[in-house]
Amino acid sequence: MKRLLVFLLMALMVIPCGSASAIEVEVELHPITTQKEKGLIDWTQNYIEATGMAVAPKGKQGAQAKALARRGAIVDLQRNLLEFMGGVQVDARTTMDDFMAEDMVRSEVHGVIKNVELLKGEWDGEAYTVTGRIKLAEVRSIVCPRVPVDKVIIETEKKAPPPKTSGRYTGLVIDLRHLPLIPSVTFRVFDESGRAVYGVEFTEQKWLLQSGICSYYNNINYAQGELRVAPNPIKTKAVRLSTGNVDIVIPNSAAAMVRGSSYDFRKECKVLLVVK
Repeated sequence: MKRLLVFLLMALMVIPCGSASAIEVEVELHPITTQKEKGLIDWTQNYIEATGMAVAPKGKQGAQAKALARRGAIVDLQRNLLEFMGGVQVDARTTMDDFMAEDMVRSEVHGVIKNVELLKGEWDGEAYTVTGRIKLAEVRSIVCPRVPVDKVIIETEKKAPPPKTSGRYTGLVIDLRHLPLIPSVTFRVFDESGRAVYGVEFTEQKWLLQSGICSYYNNINYAQGELRVAPNPIKTKAVRLSTGNVDIVIPNSAAAMVRGSSYDFRKECKVLLVVK
C-alpha cells in the first residue's frame, strides 16, 4: 500500500485575521496492478517487476557458488519477464505476444529485458533470488508507435462539424470503480452513440511515449487534483465498458464537454482513470 499525505487549502475555513488555513489530510493510494505468476505490472507507478531464482551447481561452494547462482537467477528473471510481458494488454484486441510475432519487436523487447534494473538479491547459502524492474515507458517506446490508428475515427473527426465551445478544461477524470476494467497500454473512449472521444488518434506521440495514455489511481478525491489533469478537469462516471473490458463508454454530455473544450488536453494525454 502506498500512503500519500495531501495538503488541502480550505478556503472556506477562514480564521479571524482573514487568511485561509491549511489542514493535513491523509489519503491512501493503492497502486493499480496486474499480477500473474511470473510477475506484476504497476500501472500507477509505471513499471513491470519480476523475480528469478537459481541454486548453485553441485560441487560449488563459497563465493563461486554464490556468483554462479546469481548468474542463473538473472537468467531466470529475464525468462520470467519475457513470459510475463507477452501477456501485457496493449489495446482492446492485442497483447504484447501479438506484437512480438514481429522479429524487430521481439528483438527490441529482448534488449530491454537484457538491461533490466536489478533491485535486490538474496543469497541463503543454497539459492539466489533476484528482483528486477523494467520501466513501462520502455515498453511504450516499442509498441505505441506500432499501435494501428483507426482511419474511420480520423475521417469521422475531420468531417464532424465544429463543436460548441464548452469552456476551458485541463483534463478528463473517468470514474470506473463500479466496472471491471482491464488496464492496458492504450485504449479508446467512446460516447454512447459509438463515436470516439479519446484514444491514440487524438494524442501527440511524444506525450503518449513520455506520459502514457493515462494515469491510473484508486482514489477519486486525489485524482481530481492530480497535476496531470489539474486545475479544471472534466469529471464523469463511465456508462459501461466496451471491447474486451478495455475500451470505455462515457455519457454523451461528458463527451460534448471534451470535444468543446477550448484547450484540447487530449493531445498531451491529460486523462486519468479511477479504478478499483
